[in-house]
Amino acid sequence: MTQTAINYGKVLYQLNVPKESILETQRLLKEVPELLKTLENPTISFVQKQRVINRVFPKELHNFLCVVCKYKHAELLNEIFQAYQEHYNEQKKILSATLYYVTPPKAEQLEGIKKFLKKQYHTQAVALELKEDKSLVGGFIIRTKDHEYDNSLKGSIHELQQKLIWR
Repeated sequence: MTQTAINYGKVLYQLNVPKESILETQRLLKEVPELLKTLENPTISFVQKQRVINRVFPKELHNFLCVVCKYKHAELLNEIFQAYQEHYNEQKKILSATLYYVTPPKAEQLEGIKKFLKKQYHTQAVALELKEDKSLVGGFIIRTKDHEYDNSLKGSIHELQQKLIWR
């Protein structure tokens, strides 16, 4: 992630734009990739980009998106939204973590993982992203910004191999 995207993300947070508007903009950019291509395209005039922004995106983000296009940083929009989310989580004391699994965890397992992470990192909440990874064979891995908790069969096998090699 570039420093420019991080700076834009922080500015977006400081603008106090409703979270719903940001999520709606992200959804639009994901579902209609032509929108991002239009905003990035240097052959399309700023005035035309402004018209697209005013017609399509939530009103609260019009000025922000216009500034991003004016300074030719539209290609960073996905990074900007990611930086915004990271800054938002940091300010609200929300820990971001990713859970890699083979079989989807049950609700009570997810609650246990969140409770463990809250206690471990002294946070008020946990934003847990779930990703399936069949290569783990069994178990799960939890990754946070600074640590990895490997409770997978693949990790256990690797650890056992390392012990056997070093004998």
